[in-house]
Amino acid sequence: MSRKSLRLKMGTLERLELRLDWRARHWLTLLMLLPLSLLVALRGDTGDTANYLSAFKATQDFPWKPLDYYASFSMEWSFGLLSWLINALSLPSPVLFFVFSFATFYFLSIAAERMSMSLLTIAPYYLGTFFLAQQFLQIRQGLAMGLAFSLLPVVVTRRKSVVPGLSLMATMLVHVVSCLTVLAAWLLAFSRPKPTKRSLALWCLALIALTFLGARAIMTLDVISVAGRLADYAADGQYNQELHFLAPPNIRAAMLLALMVTTTTPLLLRSPVFVVLVGMYAVHVGMRFGFYDFIILSGRLSTALSFAEVFILPLLVRERVRNRWLRGVLAVTYLVTHAFATYQIQVPTLIDDYFTPL
Repeated sequence: MSRKSLRLKMGTLERLELRLDWRARHWLTLLMLLPLSLLVALRGDTGDTANYLSAFKATQDFPWKPLDYYASFSMEWSFGLLSWLINALSLPSPVLFFVFSFATFYFLSIAAERMSMSLLTIAPYYLGTFFLAQQFLQIRQGLAMGLAFSLLPVVVTRRKSVVPGLSLMATMLVHVVSCLTVLAAWLLAFSRPKPTKRSLALWCLALIALTFLGARAIMTLDVISVAGRLADYAADGQYNQELHFLAPPNIRAAMLLALMVTTTTPLLLRSPVFVVLVGMYAVHVGMRFGFYDFIILSGRLSTALSFAEVFILPLLVRERVRNRWLRGVLAVTYLVTHAFATYQIQVPTLIDDYFTPL
């Protein structure tokens, strides 16, 4: 065997070894977070549980017509397929919630790996903010966010191929709001600024301004009243509440964006995926302020973009903080602080509801 052939063979073996090593770490991490999926599966009467159970129990036959299924239950076809399969296997409803939770963690792990991180690295920034709301309440959106962000690096790097279109269709089957994630990533990939802090800051300000003006135009022209599901939300007092313009969530979003822009590094500025993530967060800030008088758009819809912070923050911490122990302290502090705030403000009855029998 020639030296060239030997080097090629050794290189292939090294790549295979690295791939197998990543797969081992990937599944080991998922097993470590398995108790959280079981915790979600054993929940009681939390939030939207009654709606999910009603659709689950009613899906005894294969849902051949996706649009009809959505019209009947206001849930995407993937929920119908999974419900039908679990019912066909005569399994109970906790299996449904377990699959949604574990699949969410799985896709988050894929997303982290494609951004040169790990699930454990992003876990503190996810568990403290989105975990409680999305895995105990908005389970379809939670899974869709994991899927959408696992596809985002591919959408950004292959923006001129069929990948964005296929990704859009895949995520819409899980939750229709996730189309905003894929579309925003795709569009922003074509308009990235120069790799400087100044250019990034000006780009973010422009995105905020354009989004804010677009949001105010939508509210002023009363587009919501003819927008189907949004019209239903507008008629519901729970969702059409007004959020104060300078409410704490809005201020937090603006401060976090400022932190992201000012603490970024030259290496991150050269990363197309990181820049697009920051751009998505800027658009989310514009939506928060622009839709301040319609809480469902200011909050839940903008989550499809604000979810980017789960990846942005650990990337910044990794680049800015060299001491591993200090990175761990910052991550735990973030987790505890935000978990407490999320429970107190967003889901204050979650624990009581969790122990309420179905």
